[in-house]
Formats: sequence, C-alpha cells, structure tokens
Amino acid sequence: MAPNTAALSNDLKNNIDVGLGQVESPASRVISRKELASHSTRESCWVSINGRVYDVTGFEHEHPGGEIILTAAGQDATDVFSAFHSASNYKLLPRFLIGILEDSDTTSSTDKYHSPEYIADIRKMRADLTRLKAFDSSKLFYAYKVGTNVSIAALAFFVTLRANSIVQVWLGAALLALFFQQCGWLAHDFLHHQVFKNRVYNNLMGLIVGNVFQGFSVSWWKMKHNHHHAAPNVTETAAGGDPDIHTYPVLLWSEKIIEGSSDEISTLPKFLVNNQSIFYFPILCMARVSWLIQSILFQTEPAWNFVGGNKWRAVELVMLAVHHITYVWLVAQLKSWSHVISFVILSQGLGGLLIGVVFTVGHNAREVLTDQEMRDVDFVRLQVKTTRDIDPSAFNQWFSGGLSHQIEHHIWPTIPRHNLPKAREILMEFCKKHEIEYLSQGLVEGN
Repeated sequence: MAPNTAALSNDLKNNIDVGLGQVESPASRVISRKELASHSTRESCWVSINGRVYDVTGFEHEHPGGEIILTAAGQDATDVFSAFHSASNYKLLPRFLIGILEDSDTTSSTDKYHSPEYIADIRKMRADLTRLKAFDSSKLFYAYKVGTNVSIAALAFFVTLRANSIVQVWLGAALLALFFQQCGWLAHDFLHHQVFKNRVYNNLMGLIVGNVFQGFSVSWWKMKHNHHHAAPNVTETAAGGDPDIHTYPVLLWSEKIIEGSSDEISTLPKFLVNNQSIFYFPILCMARVSWLIQSILFQTEPAWNFVGGNKWRAVELVMLAVHHITYVWLVAQLKSWSHVISFVILSQGLGGLLIGVVFTVGHNAREVLTDQEMRDVDFVRLQVKTTRDIDPSAFNQWFSGGLSHQIEHHIWPTIPRHNLPKAREILMEFCKKHEIEYLSQGLVEGN
C-alpha cells in the first residue's frame, strides 16, 4: 500500500536536505516495518511517530530525556512521544525525518490491536480527556498539598526539638518519614509537568520539593523514572532495562532478568532469593538511604544528564547540601546518642518503607517482559499489562499521592493526580471493549 504522504505538512515537506546531487526525498521514501525494526540499537536508532520515520541516532546526548529515547529504537513511538512531550516538540521532528512508514494508516491490518478501530479508540481517549480538561491542573489543590506537606514538616521539627522521651523522638521521626513520603509524590507531580504549563516552573518546584525537602536529585530521578515509564517491567532495551526491576541480587522480580546469563545464575544468592518474602519489607526500609546515596553519586555524571547542564548540577549540589545540613542540624539537637540513633533509623527506614509499599504495588507481580515481548505490544497495552492500580479510597488516594491510579498515570503522565479518576473511567471502558485485563487491588493485597 502506498504511504499516506498527504498527511505531511508543508513545513515537513520543505524540511528536506537536498545536499549535492540527486537525493531521495524523505517525503517519497517508503520504509517497511521490517526495515524500521532492524534499526533498534544505540548505533542505529530509528523510530516512527504518526506514520513518519525519524533517524535519531546519536541524539541521546542532546535529548533532554537522555537515553530514554533508545527504549523506542526500531518501534512505533507515537504514543510514548505524546505521553512525554508537549505539542511544541513536534516542530523539532522534521530535521530527523528520513521517510514514511509502509502501511502507516493500518487500514489493511487484521490484528485487532493494530486495527483502525483500536488506534482510533486510543486517540479518542486522549481527545475525551482533553475535552474534559483532565490535563489542566488546579493550582489551589497543589497550593493545599504544598501547605499540608510543609505543615507536616513543621510539626515533625516541633516534636523533635522538644523531645524529652524516646516516644517523642519516635513520633518526630515518624512525622518526618511521612513528610519525606508525601514530598516524594509532590515532587513526582511537578517533575511530570502536571502542575504548570511552563516546564521551568515545574522543574524549579521539583528542585525545592525534591532536592531540598527530600534529598533526592531531580536529574537523577528524571533519568531513572522516565526510563521506567518508557519500559516498565522490561528486562532490556537499547538503553538498558527498567531500573526499577534491576535490583538483583537484593530483589529478583523475575527469572527473565537473569535468563541466558550463566554467570549470574551460578552466583545467585539462593538463600536471599528463596527468602524474599521475609526480606522484602526490611529491604524496602533501605530504599530511601539507597536513593540518597545514588543522588549524590549521580552528580559525577556527564553534564548532558542534567536538566540544565553544569549550571543545573551546581544548583542541585547546593540544594542537596541544604537538605543534608538541615537534617544533621536537627539530629544534633537530640539529647542523647540513643535518641540520635533511634531518630535516624526510624526517619530513614520508615521513610523508605512508606514510599516502597506504594510504588511496588504498581508493578510487583505484574508481567515482566523481554525486549522482544515489549515490541509485540503497543504502548497502552504495555502499560496495562505491567501495571496495577490501588483500589480507590480517600485514604489510598492521599497515602499514595495519586499512584493509586498508576495505570492511568503511566499512559498519561502529565494528567494532574486530582483528575486521574476521570481517566480511570475512560480507560476501564476502553479495556473492557478491547478485552484487555485491567487490574486493581488493595494496598495490603498488592504487597
């Protein structure tokens, strides 16, 4: 079938590098799906978006999201591009255009998941959400969330500074742990650009809530978390596998992670793996300390890994220092070493556990896919197959900071958390129509 070149804008058609001599125009070059799939490596990375094929080889060092672009190598990236980018980013694509994807209108497809009706229903979901203004945030809601988080911190400081007994120390530590957890969800919202249309404002608020309040590097978190969104529960891609499941040997989420690696199998700590149910919660208690260390180590990464290069790195370092200096000062006010040790262990350990029991529910015991299995599903099915929601309730929605709607968040990450219930209704109807399993469980059951 001939490509649908009529869909190309005039700007796109004019953006052709003719060079010297006769060169085939990207607007006339037809690229088969097989050829697209063959360019799936770091050395040769092609992607298709809306039926057009782009060569983005080497662009990961310029790309604000870094190597995340490689997770879509050799694939249709239409929906993942839409999920992560604003409308203004489409104007940047023509410089990479190399051709039109064969059968890009998919009208002859017999696969129900590539049928015109299925594709149209995916596009309709976004259109319906746009019509419902689901992508528009309530600034009042987020002012309330910032205010309540700061209030929790103030109460934690008040209790800790006045603590005379070990029980008061524990209470102050528990409140600080809750503050760390709630700031995790708030930084998450800002850094997914859910709050402001101007992404600079989101990043600046992310610095305050992420680096200062939590002690986590914004650039480290973005690199890690966006990679997770693009390839959830996927063992390997051209950019590496989902970092959230590559926790071997501490936690082994699936045998697929070590399949084919005789060295890893031979060195498998069988006692640790066989008793993961026992070690699971103690390991989650270490999560926050691990992320604090990773955030510091990340500051040695190349400048292109940072949102704003070396200038941003300098700001991050200062703000991380503010967090750690403030924490050390608070701990130094305690009256005995037993109070100090109790406070540090509980505030950091409980802080990790409160975050861990939420984010693991989203993907724990869901399907783990290989790179090829990821290629066999579209973006929406990938997210639904590898993700689960937490049954909605007032407590779950507050405690999990919007991650109770993890599936919807993964498909439309820029929808503010207070609008995710609208997305849930639309997505559940879509999944029912197309016979796609949609899983929602309780917070306790999911762990």
